[in-house]
Amino acid sequence: MKTRTEFLARPAFALAVAIAMGFGGALSARAADAETEKMERPNLVLILLDNVGKEWFGCYGSEEHCTPNIDRLAAEGVRFSHCYTTTICAPSRVEWLTGRYPFRTGWHLHHDAGLYGGGGLDPAREVTFARAPRDAGYVTGMAGKWQVNPLHDEPGILGRHGFDETLVWPGAIDRDAVDADFFPKFHDAIARNDAEYLRVATSHIESRYWDPVLLRNGAREVAKGRFGPDLFQEFAFDFFARHREEPFLFYHAMVLTHGMNVNVHVVPTPDNRDDPPKEEKAAFADMLRYADKQVGEVVGKLEALGLMDRTIVIVASDNGTSTSLTARANGREVRGGLYQISEAGGNVPLIVYSPKLVPGGRSGALADFTDILPTVCDLAGAPRPAGVTLDGRSFAAYVRGKAEAPRKWIFNHYGDERVARNARFRLENDGDLFDLDADPDGATPLPRDAGGDAAAARAELQAVLDAMPESTPLPFPHRSLSAFRKRAEAAGRKP
Repeated sequence: MKTRTEFLARPAFALAVAIAMGFGGALSARAADAETEKMERPNLVLILLDNVGKEWFGCYGSEEHCTPNIDRLAAEGVRFSHCYTTTICAPSRVEWLTGRYPFRTGWHLHHDAGLYGGGGLDPAREVTFARAPRDAGYVTGMAGKWQVNPLHDEPGILGRHGFDETLVWPGAIDRDAVDADFFPKFHDAIARNDAEYLRVATSHIESRYWDPVLLRNGAREVAKGRFGPDLFQEFAFDFFARHREEPFLFYHAMVLTHGMNVNVHVVPTPDNRDDPPKEEKAAFADMLRYADKQVGEVVGKLEALGLMDRTIVIVASDNGTSTSLTARANGREVRGGLYQISEAGGNVPLIVYSPKLVPGGRSGALADFTDILPTVCDLAGAPRPAGVTLDGRSFAAYVRGKAEAPRKWIFNHYGDERVARNARFRLENDGDLFDLDADPDGATPLPRDAGGDAAAARAELQAVLDAMPESTPLPFPHRSLSAFRKRAEAAGRKP
C-alpha cells in the first residue's frame, strides 16, 4: 500500500532527471495533470444507520429533536425526499452494496447469515461498491455491521468483497456465553424451522454494544468495558488519519440504533449509562442522539485532518424503525414500519454532503439503494462492475451540480410484495394506488377507476412493475426468524 511519501518520491526524482535532460516542461505538465486527477478523486465515507426511519430525522419533519448534526448535513448538502430500500436489514444491505434489486440477487427475504450461517453474499456472484474503487487505486475500510456473511466460517471474505481494513461485529452466537450442548440444539432448531426456540436462543448473540465481540482484520477480540460504537468510531478516525494522503473509501456501518437482539430493543449509551431512560421510546431516542453525535464527530474529524473539502459523505438508514415505536413527524404520529413494505418501512433518509464538492441546499426527489454502487463508481472514477446487471442509476453528476436528478420512479421489493412510486403516487403489485401527497402513510387506496393524474400514474408505474423479472432464488434457503416461520406455516404446523 503506497504512502503519500511513496506517491511523491518517485515523481519528484523523475522530475529532477527530466529537467537535467531537458524534458522538464513536458514532465512537469504531466505531473501536474496527475496531481489534478488525484485531487479530483474524492474520499468517500458512507454512513449507514441501523433500524431507524425518516420519522426520527428533523430534516424529514421529525419533532423528536434527535438529529441536529445530520440535519445540518442535509441543510448544507443534498437531501433526497424519497429513497426506497428493502425493509429489513440483510436484503437492504445487499441492495446497498451491490446496486441490484432483490429479485436479481435472491435476497428478497431476510437472511441473517452472520447469525444462522447457511451461506452468504458470494463475491463470485455479486460485486460490492468497495471492489471497483479499490481496484482503481482507493484504499478501502469498513467498521460496524456486515451481517450478510458468516464471518467466523468465511475468513478473508471481507477482503474478497473489496475491503482492505475492517473492524466488524460478526453477529454470531457468542461461543463464550453458551455451553457445549447449545450448538447441536441450535442447529437442530434451524433444521426444524423452530422460530420460537431460536428467538430465545439468539439472546446469546455476540454483543455489539457493551463488552463487544469483534473481528479486527479477521482476528477475534472481546473489548471488556468498552462500547462497540466507540471502537468503530476510533477505527474510522485512525483509518482517516493513516490514509489522508491517498484517496480512500470508508464504509461506516453503524450498529446504532438496532437493539442488542430480537428480545432487547434498546441499550444505554455512554451518555446515559448511569441513569438510562426507563421507557423504550426515550431510550431509543438517546441511542439515536448518540448515533447523530458520532456522525457529527466523523465530519469534525475529517475537517480537523484537512480532508473535508475533498471528501463526500453519504448518510442513510437501512430500513424503518421497529413497529413498537412511534415518533411525531410533520404533525402526526408515525409508527415504525420494520419488515413492512410501506412508506414507514422502506422510505428512508439519504443525504449527501461535501462543502466543496456538493453544492448544498438542494432536495432531490427520488433515489433508491441500487443507486449507491454506480454513484460510488462514478464519484471515484472507477469502472462499473462487468458481467453483472446493475439496476441503479448514478446520481453522481446530480449531487455535484452538473445534471438533473436521474430518476422518475423508484422500486421496492420484499417477499411477494413489490411497489413502485414516483414523486406523488405509489402503486403496489396488488393494484392498490395511493396519492401520497394527500395520504402520506399510504393508508387508503384510490378507486381503481380514478382518472386524471392518478390514471396516468397507474399506467406509468404499472409499466415499471411489469418490466421487473421473476425473483432469482438464492442457492440456499433463507435463514431468519421470518423465513423459519414462513416455512413452518407452509408445512402446516405452528412455527
